[in-house]
Amino acid sequence: MLIMSSVATYAVWDTVTVDSRGNTVTMRNPVTITDNTTEQNISADANTLNPASVTASGTVKFNVDNSDSVAKTLTLQESIEASEKLLESTDYTIVFSGDGVDGKADSSVTNGMEEYNYTITFTESGLAKMKTNSNTCTVKVTATLS
Repeated sequence: MLIMSSVATYAVWDTVTVDSRGNTVTMRNPVTITDNTTEQNISADANTLNPASVTASGTVKFNVDNSDSVAKTLTLQESIEASEKLLESTDYTIVFSGDGVDGKADSSVTNGMEEYNYTITFTESGLAKMKTNSNTCTVKVTATLS
């Protein structure tokens, strides 16, 4: 019995493997946002006994690195906490202002520093929640690019 094994054999002049040319992939610049807000001690005083509401104002700053103009909108979302979280429309209302701001969105985001002012009006229920926290609360604003 004869068993034969055949392994492919090639002549010296055959080319059986080749590498493609290199293709260069260039990524766009990353889009980032950083907080540049200076911590503020904001005081709110109604100057009356048992006020129905109290108003306070503050500022936030965000540095947007958007050199390729990929991000078009920056959305602002606040979080206000005392001994418990305060709920918008029940415990407070907030109004943001700044260049291009409509409601809680800035549709004119470019590349660089973005500054926003806010005014919070605390209702009676919000003031009651702050009483259990030495009449203080913490305001944070989250900025999201899209």
